Amino acid sequence: MKHVGTKTIETKRLTLRRLRLTDAEMMFRNWTSDDKVTNFLRWDAHKIIDDTKSMIQQWVNNYQYDSTYYWGIYLKEGKMIGSIGITITSDYDFKGALGYKIGSRFWNQGYSSEAARAVIDYMFNNTDIERIDAFSSVENPASKKVMEKVGMHYEGLLRHYYKTRDGFHDCTLYGIIREEWEQT
Repeated sequence: MKHVGTKTIETKRLTLRRLRLTDAEMMFRNWTSDDKVTNFLRWDAHKIIDDTKSMIQQWVNNYQYDSTYYWGIYLKEGKMIGSIGITITSDYDFKGALGYKIGSRFWNQGYSSEAARAVIDYMFNNTDIERIDAFSSVENPASKKVMEKVGMHYEGLLRHYYKTRDGFHDCTLYGIIREEWEQT
């Protein structure tokens, strides 16, 4: 699979760019310390900024690989409100998984959909990826709406697919393939 790495993406209201260690304070304040955001994640809300710094450092270290696709989501004026990425799940099969997180103060304003659409377009325009999928807990209908809004199609229910601090979650699986993206 052809890889190009994480490059800056501009949308109407957002800038998607690589994380920097200097983002730690905004990231901690705007979403990594937010219990509402981490409700459906594998990790608890950060209690101290050092946890956020460690998370950023892992991503910064991974930027050396062209197969890393992970962006901070920033409003045009520079405020970081979340993050989004594609994890390449199979180079052989040319596929990846989309994941996103956004601070609860920024929910229901279309930011997640705007960022997800931009990342999907980036991947199909710049790599030879064939398929992008995403899943969310059935208890998280807002995430399901994002997947539908960006042109992903419902593919099924995955029982006890994802474990969080609250136990196992049934998840809905959505996907988009290159041919469908080209028709949008």
